[in-house]
Amino acid sequence: MEINHTIEKNLLNAIQNNRLSHTYMFEGDALETLRRYSTFFTLNIFGDTPRNRALMKEGNHPDFYYLGTEETTIKKEEVARLMHVMNNKPTETEYKVYVIEAFDKLTPQAENSLLKFLEEPPEKTIALLLTVDKSNILPTIHSRAQHIFIRGDSSDRLKELEYLSEDDLQTIDALSLNAGHVKDMGEDFSKLRQAALEFSVKWMNRHSLVLLEIKPMLEWCDERRDYLLLLQLIDGCVRQAMHSKLKLDIFKPYNEDLKVDRMISVNQLTKMLDEIEQANKMIQFNVHPMLAFEGLVIISKG
Repeated sequence: MEINHTIEKNLLNAIQNNRLSHTYMFEGDALETLRRYSTFFTLNIFGDTPRNRALMKEGNHPDFYYLGTEETTIKKEEVARLMHVMNNKPTETEYKVYVIEAFDKLTPQAENSLLKFLEEPPEKTIALLLTVDKSNILPTIHSRAQHIFIRGDSSDRLKELEYLSEDDLQTIDALSLNAGHVKDMGEDFSKLRQAALEFSVKWMNRHSLVLLEIKPMLEWCDERRDYLLLLQLIDGCVRQAMHSKLKLDIFKPYNEDLKVDRMISVNQLTKMLDEIEQANKMIQFNVHPMLAFEGLVIISKG
């Protein structure tokens, strides 16, 4: 992907120009892609030599620590072990590097214990924090990190979602949806996608009963990120309709026929996209979801 080639080049430039930060937060929609880029960056920080490659591959590099877990949380004790190792000076290379996979899994106690370490890191120590959900990470940690967004490769995004239908996978890939979030939703994602599709078509066609679609649609959402995902799905539907109006077939997250009235104009669809953005901001500011989604319909009717 072109965007990831650009990121790769920027990371190499930071090394070559001796402009490395103490802390990086790699954000994205596929953890496997973030893992691959953290390995690439670490190896180039150390020096891409056969010895460093071998030590990294074997998991025996003395200047490298990788913290990840299959559990739902990363505890304070695990972070304490990492900090203990990282307080030692590098032995093989000029730097020590540690990676925390799924940083959003850290408990509040673990985050707070790491915070001072990030504020006053040992010399020549670099942190790579990987996350597919940065929303609950402490603002003070965000402020210490250089943020880099890395769009997931399609194969990484979809490989753990094979239980979903081809239509679902097409939507996920075209909209670059967060694969981890979709996985957490399980089969409910298919139902949310279908509800979003039905609502969007009725909304674009100014159906008189579209308001009645909102409550059952929102019942598939349990937390704020679910509502934001729902808005992404609706946004994708409206954008597809706009591309169709413009006779462009390059963007098609939905395989279904949207059946939008030919009298609906591109200008009207553009205004709907603006309203979706406003609803997104309302959800971000903890406005009640029902009010945010009702606003989409009421404003467009007005």
